[in-house]
Amino acid sequence: MKDSAGEPFSDLKACVDVPALALQLILRAHPEWQDEPVVVVEDDRPLATILWANRAAREQRIGRGMAFSQARALSKTLHAEVVPEHAVDAAVDGLFELLLNFSPHVEPVLPEPGLFWLDPSGLASLFHGVERWAGALHARLVAERYVSAVVVGTRRPSVYALARVGQGARVLVDQAQEARLAGQVALARLGIEPRLRDELALLGVHTVGELLALPRAGLHVRYGAQAARMHDFLNGKSWTPLLPRTPVEPLIVMLEVEPPDDDLTRLLFGLRGTLHGLADRLLAQQHAITALELRFELERGAAHSERVETAAPTLDVVQLVDLLRLRFGDVALASLVERIVIEVEHTRVHPRQLALHRERTRDLEAAARALARLRASFGPDSVTRARLREAHLPEATFHFEPVREVQRPRAPVRSSSVPLVRRLFSRPMPLPALPGHEPERWLGEHGAVAAMHGPYRVAGGWWTRRRERDYYYVETRTGELLWLFYDRPQRRWFLHGTVD
Repeated sequence: MKDSAGEPFSDLKACVDVPALALQLILRAHPEWQDEPVVVVEDDRPLATILWANRAAREQRIGRGMAFSQARALSKTLHAEVVPEHAVDAAVDGLFELLLNFSPHVEPVLPEPGLFWLDPSGLASLFHGVERWAGALHARLVAERYVSAVVVGTRRPSVYALARVGQGARVLVDQAQEARLAGQVALARLGIEPRLRDELALLGVHTVGELLALPRAGLHVRYGAQAARMHDFLNGKSWTPLLPRTPVEPLIVMLEVEPPDDDLTRLLFGLRGTLHGLADRLLAQQHAITALELRFELERGAAHSERVETAAPTLDVVQLVDLLRLRFGDVALASLVERIVIEVEHTRVHPRQLALHRERTRDLEAAARALARLRASFGPDSVTRARLREAHLPEATFHFEPVREVQRPRAPVRSSSVPLVRRLFSRPMPLPALPGHEPERWLGEHGAVAAMHGPYRVAGGWWTRRRERDYYYVETRTGELLWLFYDRPQRRWFLHGTVD
């Protein structure tokens, strides 16, 4: 028996949807935020776009597409975080490994992270029924603290639509019931483009069933190719078979060392060529390296093993060799090396990551690794940046905060004049009283005063103690431009910085 799309009726399809995966990653890391408004933002700018918002945020009229500054004005308790792409990819890989315990055929939908297709065929006997299989799968996701929906049905479009609404496990084998329920699903739950959704709403088309009632040709003419493709998919005309992703097996290669050698520099040189070949091979498969397990086979049957792991999936051979050099720094081999067995752990990566590997214009990941090494060497707060803030006194108008990640620099604002750079001392340096005789000795090594410009009065901090300063720009005969002030309450002069 077959359905209207020509698919075998007995061939069930299963769809697993872990909605808003990036948002769920935040809530898994911060369970105390479950009842508070939380959003995922594009980056850490005030005008960054909100990508996902939880129910508590939506109840405060905060939604996707809104600027973070607007959302912050609506909720003073709003939590926001940036979820990097590699974290979402790692979560998809983890879910893929989890789902392999329930079906050997799992297909991640890469454009929609958190959405998976599974083939439940032949598993009913192992779980004593498809219902128990779906229930066990959903229970496992709940145990991993994921909100999800598991839907099993006869037609792929209906299963997809029903997986986008609700939670829990559901098995449908009645085609009429399945079609009726799928027809009630709102188009907004299918992730279609907001402009198309709003235009269809003007026609009174809000659900899958109302869309399928429209003629496909008219949709294409009036609303374009996207509307026609959506109609074809939901009608079962663009059905495609399951394209499962196979588990990644470690890649093993061997490097023969002729003649046997124990010089680590020469061994690294040989490994560099082997790794270049591996990188090209994995690039063609859209995979990248996550770890290297090296086994040195020594003379007289001895062996020595070392392992290095990358910060993120990479095909950068220079980075891999650098990690190996650091790992081998304290290694002393008992005898000469005859063979090196290299076991490469790798994973599938997004094409955009591979594009970054090819371009290498600005390697932000390399900068992040460099910062990580500095923090490991000199402490967690050793890498800082200046951040402006509102204050009355110049030394309080900025503070230093730790840097956790590197961002791509913004293009400088072009100006016809060369800007002056004021370099402040961490603490103003006291100067002697202005002498009545031999004024050239006042500034010491900076030289005699050629001209003074000012004063520029700065006052503030009256709520703690009186602060009044008269600032001057001082030109010296040595060519320096100094920035100093006279502290009126203390009646003393201070050198606060220089101007370049």
